[in-house]
Amino acid sequence: MSKRGMSLVEILIASAVFLAAVIPLWGLMGSSHQQVVRSADEIKASQLTVEILEQIENSHNINCFPEDDVEKEYVLKSGEELSLGSEPPVVLKVGTFEEYLQPHLFVSAYSVKDGFVDEIVIGRVVTLVMNYRSKEGRDSSYTLRGFISAND
Repeated sequence: MSKRGMSLVEILIASAVFLAAVIPLWGLMGSSHQQVVRSADEIKASQLTVEILEQIENSHNINCFPEDDVEKEYVLKSGEELSLGSEPPVVLKVGTFEEYLQPHLFVSAYSVKDGFVDEIVIGRVVTLVMNYRSKEGRDSSYTLRGFISAND
């Protein structure tokens, strides 16, 4: 007697083996998608922060931050200008970004003085902290520091 087909038990066992292999892969795809979205949002926030810091550094305006270690908050709008500091302010062009990011920029600075003559300020160290919301609703932040030289 020869077998011509498969029994129901064999089909059920093969299906169970297949599901045992596919279900973990399905979960892996979901978590990797979340990581890609999270990374894309972090890259956007970091690029925006770098653009702003480069504009501040290129302005060579160390006097736009009147006090050391005073943190100011700025709400960023996509594609608009941002007036940063005072005496005279540094006007920055903010890049475009998705509205769900809702970036808030916190800016602080402190003076760096000459090692030999303590009264001479040679520059300022600027700290930018970008708080943003990811596409999935998670709050995150990105911190960047740069030096603005008093000499052109």
